[in-house]
Amino acid sequence: MNSSIKYLLGIDGGGTKTEFLLTDLNGKEICRLFFGALNPVSTGIENTYNILNEGIKEICKGLNPSEISVYAGIAGAKSGDNQTLINAFLSELGFASYNCGSDVDLALEVALKGENGTAVIMGTGIVAYARCGEKLYRAGGRGYMIDKGGSGFHFGSDALNSAFEFIDGRGGSEMILKLVEKKLGKSLEASVGEIYGGGTAFVASFAPAVFEAFGLGDATASLIIDRNAFEAAKIINGARKFLNNNDNKIVVCGGLCKQKEILYPYLTKYIEGDFSLEFLEEPMVNGAVSLAGRMFIC
Repeated sequence: MNSSIKYLLGIDGGGTKTEFLLTDLNGKEICRLFFGALNPVSTGIENTYNILNEGIKEICKGLNPSEISVYAGIAGAKSGDNQTLINAFLSELGFASYNCGSDVDLALEVALKGENGTAVIMGTGIVAYARCGEKLYRAGGRGYMIDKGGSGFHFGSDALNSAFEFIDGRGGSEMILKLVEKKLGKSLEASVGEIYGGGTAFVASFAPAVFEAFGLGDATASLIIDRNAFEAAKIINGARKFLNNNDNKIVVCGGLCKQKEILYPYLTKYIEGDFSLEFLEEPMVNGAVSLAGRMFIC
């Protein structure tokens, strides 16, 4: 054990926001900060450096970095050479120990806590990992251009599509249109450029309109939820095919957990076999803090 370490810093970088959490060695919170989206695949490695630099500088103000162990779980970190690049960036900051993994590492840490089962991230994107002993099996997580549903992006995209369908007279939902325009503060027709310029995180920000419309009895919202639950279940079922029959635990984490009461019956309709389904609202940054603590314990 490195006796010089006094603090743990966890970083959870996702497609919508980045959370920094500084604690003492017992996990007591010292400071928590939030910044913008952090995914080197969709927002670029320079944006990743900038947000990491800004967040670390602020949360570690007045502290000696040689007394801090850091773990950064970042969406897209394990694509290409991003993990190597981010670790090289962290190596220049003087931390006692550091490592960069993906947001999936955080989900596995907080959701399964070393046990066998399936961890599912339903945030801006969607991915499922099944753990069987030391082996991990992945399904989904290929990004918004490849994955077809189950993520915040897809719920948001479907909301926008439904709103435009109503404008065009092609069906859609007037209620969803009103909720979308309420969020925009202007007409949807005048917002196409803003939507495309805002990227995946901005599109995902319209996902709540679907659930709000559903709560108001909107039939189109129900169809959107059903479609996305079907796609999410396909990803979950794919990952679970590699597990033993008794590894039934499925834990969903990520931003869409806020809609667990609505999503639960839709997902259970399509998930195959015997299973227990849990929605975990514990912040995934807690997993980063836990991993930061593990790094210096021998």
